[in-house]
Amino acid sequence: MATSRQVLPTNVRPVHYDLSLRPNLTSFHFDGRVIVKLDVNEDTKIITLNSHELKLTSAKLQSSALKTQSSQEATDISYDEQKHIVTLTFAESVPAKSETVLDILFEGTLNDQMAGFYRSSYKDASGETKYLATTQFEATDARRAFPCWDEPSLKATFDVTLVVPSELTALSNMNVISEKPFQESGKGPNVGKHEGSQTGKDVATSTSLKEVKYATTPMMSTYLLAFVVGPFEYIEAHTTGEHNGESVKVRVYTLPGSTEQGRHALNVCTKALEYFAAVFGEPYPLPKMDMVAIPDFEAGAMENWGLVTYRTVALLFDEKASSLAAKKQTAYTVCHELAHQWFGNLVTMEWWDHLWLNEGFATWVGWLAVDHVFPDWDVWTSFVNEDMPRALSLDALRSSHPIEVAVNDPAEIHQIFDAISYYKGASVIRMLSSWLGVDVFLAGVRRYLHRHKFGNASTGDLWAALSEVAGVDVSKFMQLWTKNVGYPVLRVDTVDDSNIQVTQARYLSTGDLKSVEDTTNWWVPLGVLTPDKVESYTLTDKSQRFAVGSHSFKLNAGQSGVYRVQYPIDVIKRLADEVRKPNNGLLSNTADRVGLVADAGSLCVSGEQTTSAFLELAQAFQNETEYFVWSQISTHLSNILSVWYEQPSEVKDGLNLLRRNLFSPIAHKLGWEFKPTDDYLTNMLRVLVLSNAGRSGDQGIVDEARDRFWRFVKGDNEALHPNLRGPVYNIVLKNANDETEETQVWEEILKIYENETLTSDQRLAALATLGNAKSEALINRYLAMSLDEKQVRGQDSVYVFRTLGSNPDARNHLWEFFSNNYDLLHTKFSKSLSLFGIAVKSSVDGFVDDRRIEEIEAFFANKDTKEYARPLQQAIEAAKVNAEWLKRDSQAVQDWVRGYVARD
Repeated sequence: MATSRQVLPTNVRPVHYDLSLRPNLTSFHFDGRVIVKLDVNEDTKIITLNSHELKLTSAKLQSSALKTQSSQEATDISYDEQKHIVTLTFAESVPAKSETVLDILFEGTLNDQMAGFYRSSYKDASGETKYLATTQFEATDARRAFPCWDEPSLKATFDVTLVVPSELTALSNMNVISEKPFQESGKGPNVGKHEGSQTGKDVATSTSLKEVKYATTPMMSTYLLAFVVGPFEYIEAHTTGEHNGESVKVRVYTLPGSTEQGRHALNVCTKALEYFAAVFGEPYPLPKMDMVAIPDFEAGAMENWGLVTYRTVALLFDEKASSLAAKKQTAYTVCHELAHQWFGNLVTMEWWDHLWLNEGFATWVGWLAVDHVFPDWDVWTSFVNEDMPRALSLDALRSSHPIEVAVNDPAEIHQIFDAISYYKGASVIRMLSSWLGVDVFLAGVRRYLHRHKFGNASTGDLWAALSEVAGVDVSKFMQLWTKNVGYPVLRVDTVDDSNIQVTQARYLSTGDLKSVEDTTNWWVPLGVLTPDKVESYTLTDKSQRFAVGSHSFKLNAGQSGVYRVQYPIDVIKRLADEVRKPNNGLLSNTADRVGLVADAGSLCVSGEQTTSAFLELAQAFQNETEYFVWSQISTHLSNILSVWYEQPSEVKDGLNLLRRNLFSPIAHKLGWEFKPTDDYLTNMLRVLVLSNAGRSGDQGIVDEARDRFWRFVKGDNEALHPNLRGPVYNIVLKNANDETEETQVWEEILKIYENETLTSDQRLAALATLGNAKSEALINRYLAMSLDEKQVRGQDSVYVFRTLGSNPDARNHLWEFFSNNYDLLHTKFSKSLSLFGIAVKSSVDGFVDDRRIEEIEAFFANKDTKEYARPLQQAIEAAKVNAEWLKRDSQAVQDWVRGYVARD
């Protein structure tokens, strides 16, 4: 796997960095100096390290072992911009084992690409645009901030010094050990100079400067280093110290005026830090934890050790103005990033092949912590409903990839930060922990962390620790899940009243599996649910017989296994009968009902079952009361309507009639008012059912939504609860009577988005809604907004692309816009390629027309798609899957709809 990795020479290795930086927030220039203590592994006079978009102005090598003098300047500094490396050549070789220090002066630009050391804009109290400086180094962008050995296994310690305007706050991974007015001199690690002196002022602005020094970090990888400079305010709390040995200081930093919106994240953080210290058996090793809201941020958050950075919407939550969905997402994001402080930071993957060790584990244990802090949220059923389907949907494509995937070129790394690394990784961990028992699993994790702390590890190291604790060879069966692409569908055949035959095959949503693709025999824990008990069977062969002792059964009890189940129609009918029972009979566990819907809805895409069979099954849930089950039904009905978007109106109207008949009764029962006695899941259900009833044309719901909308935009904030604002915007926009009304509604929603006094989640809900317009003029205005940074930040363009891609009335416009502006968009997101991948996917995967798909393939045929090959392949394949699904089932669905409408 490692033979073709693009890695640095091993003649020297960094041990300690002394890094000083002076960013200028007016000219967007920064000067730097880095002094690196090296271990010299072999005699050398050439040193190669990573550098990208930096100019090295000087490089000195100091060693007492040099024969002519103790210090020598580089005779040549040469760059390989394609490989992001700089090579320093010196006249005299330094011998192996000698004490050697490399001293480099350099300069760079605070870019606006959300990568490396970059600038982020905000408006001050007077409305003037100002800038802060921040970092995003994962995966390979520390090299944009300073010359370094930018590989996860080349851990070192760091001393950081920042020279910044005196009135600003400067943060780094560690606590501040000194802060004083800056006076440049010839002593110490002064920025941009090897010697000489200068007054402590920023030359460009005449602003007085201060020098902030931070404590030495533990051994850590370069991608986890961070620094942030801006006019921040903070709120503070401390952990109890019960499991950490001593109290940890926790702060949430925001731009002025927003600190109280960090209270929810602060409370979650203090509890989660103690919880993780307990379950991991290792105290949090740093003295503080800072969490910072950044206005421009490509990802959701970044787990920099001791200084976690977030998109504003991922960290801040207003109890009075934000939605419940935002509260849950904030809690999870905080717990996910804190999990990384151990799993990723304390012990780091040895190379990017093992990225899933970071992200899959942090996803699983992040939810474990949320479950600890908010036990009434039923987060594991939420996981079955939301996270696992994301993984299974992507992994059902031929263009998917194994959990452990070979990564050789840095350009490939960002493409595997996807649903496989996060959600399939978390799903197989959940499956394994359920099979071993969570306590046994966590005991193995504790052994793994203790054994490898402050070092690097691979997937095999985790399996080894778990095997030792569990007394079974975990690696033997888990490698089947991590090293092979895909997952199985289990076909169940009833042999007699007491026995079933279970046969596994790789599941492909294309429905055209070839024998050469079906070579993996997965180890599959069956968890056969019967009225009396759960049988803990394991499928290890292609096909095996199992005794179930009852004609009433369901595989995958609790939905802990990573697979689909295809039942014969008579078993599905029996399970539907169980659903209709007042206590749901055999399927009393909500996760089992979610799983039944998820399997049926997915298998009709691939043709193992029919779409009309799914529509019949959906009707069995008319008396369902649980949010997660309704959510799964909503997902699949929406998916069918999305694929059937070009079918005759009578078909689409009939499908919406089914949706209305399912969701309207419970919508009217729950109503619009949020009562103090309502629990979390009741409130989530209210939002879901009102949204579905309104979108499917329930006139009573539409009229009420319209009335509340206009009261709200005229100043009555009580008319629309924060949980309902996004859904109501959608209902009113979708049900506008004509283009004039649609434009009026759209303009009001635009005003909400442009109101910067609102919380981020409320503004972004408005932004996303704007993409659901039917009017060509409004769609084109929305697309134009996406190119204007003053209207839509680059990071938020994902809301534009995703919403338009899911809007049948906008798909053609979006593709035309994307293809006509390809070069402009590619340049705009050249440093944020995950955002470009989302733009590609959103512009492509909604189509179901073969000619359009062929046109798209032809468009990309002469493009260099290396940097976004995976999302492109996945999007095109997803479009082809839907096209085949439609061809196969369109007539049958039309016939079913006619019968359903006639019966209604």
